[in-house]
Amino acid sequence: MKDDTGKEAAKVQLILTAALQTFAQYGYRKTSMEDLARASGMSRPALYQYFRNKEDLACSLVRGYFTDAAQKVAEALAQTGTPEAVLEAAFRAKLDGMEALLSSAHGEELLELGHSVSADEVVEGVARIEQLFTQWLQAQLAAGTVHFDAEAEEVAQVIMAALDGIKRPPFDRIDRNLVLLAKLFGRGLSR
Repeated sequence: MKDDTGKEAAKVQLILTAALQTFAQYGYRKTSMEDLARASGMSRPALYQYFRNKEDLACSLVRGYFTDAAQKVAEALAQTGTPEAVLEAAFRAKLDGMEALLSSAHGEELLELGHSVSADEVVEGVARIEQLFTQWLQAQLAAGTVHFDAEAEEVAQVIMAALDGIKRPPFDRIDRNLVLLAKLFGRGLSR
């Protein structure tokens, strides 16, 4: 029997990529499974073999985003450099891949999915990334590179809340705000 795992994974990735583009173009509410099937180059019944419904597809997108983001954040936090530089790299890693959503006319609606359709995936993904920041903060504190009068977990939660806070309209300020946020945290922790 032939192993089609790679072929199936490629098909799922094609569907997810098409779904992200379609959601960005039409918004989540206005996108139908027919739209998603057409964008994926398949019939609606074929699409249902991969995803139960639009919500299942959206949750898969969110899980994939957080899996990629966690890996990129871990790599960024493993770099050497000033806390400011490392945090900027980690913040960029966390927000990497969100450009299509944030540049879309439907960016706000798509971000709100994290509070409704894919809330569980967001909670799990945020916790994973918070843990990475917690571990980095603990290591930096032990090395004497940063100083703070709180639990590392609390500082990591504040970092994540601040990152979430810069994902607000107008979205064209995110890059500038990201740099400012890294400076504020980096310099504040370095004192």
